[in-house]
Amino acid sequence: MPEKLLLDIRDIHKSFGMNAVLKGISLKLGEGEVLALIGGNGAGKSTLMKIIMGIYHQDSGEIYVRGEKVTSNKTSAALANGIYMVPQEPLLFPNMTVEENIVIGFDKKASELHKELVDTMKKIGWNLELNRKANTLSIAEQQLVELLRGLLRHAKILILDEPTSALTFKEVESLFKVVKDLKAQGIGIIYITHRLDEVFEISTDVGIMRDGRITLMGKIEEFTKAALVKG
Repeated sequence: MPEKLLLDIRDIHKSFGMNAVLKGISLKLGEGEVLALIGGNGAGKSTLMKIIMGIYHQDSGEIYVRGEKVTSNKTSAALANGIYMVPQEPLLFPNMTVEENIVIGFDKKASELHKELVDTMKKIGWNLELNRKANTLSIAEQQLVELLRGLLRHAKILILDEPTSALTFKEVESLFKVVKDLKAQGIGIIYITHRLDEVFEISTDVGIMRDGRITLMGKIEEFTKAALVKG
């Protein structure tokens, strides 16, 4: 068990009508861990993430964040608990600046938010021009904006959904550096992917989802690529 547990998911079940999508999912995520979740279409990954984010509510099972049981199935509660999901396709307002896209929805003063944003970027060594319009950004830069949205909300648990699917090789390298920086800060990351090379490059743990169940789970060093393919 991780020394400092951020997320503890216990025996989650979810059905839509007669279709059982999740059939007893359990997993743990600790500080500084990157859990790579692999699975084909229909395995239940998206449904599980939507439950963690409070978009769906599980039929049974429990979720604990930093030892506290989650009792509200609202997205606002997930955000308040420090959980943030970076979608596969970033959702930015194209005619707004980078900074406007990041700070939208906050109640704090603009000057406070600006300082916090600049400090956050400095801390993790990112250099993004805050006055650029969102429609001039590459997909990789848009993902950085989404990550900064999460970090400014003091997210301790980040969910990255197929983050490299639209990236160039150079952009993938940049993203991996970002993930390693966040890991070093103790942020826990669930990394959804189907690319096995990525799993061995950045993850600390790996889980395979098939047909609504986790069929394989463990530390990355316990597996070979062949074992994951077989799984």
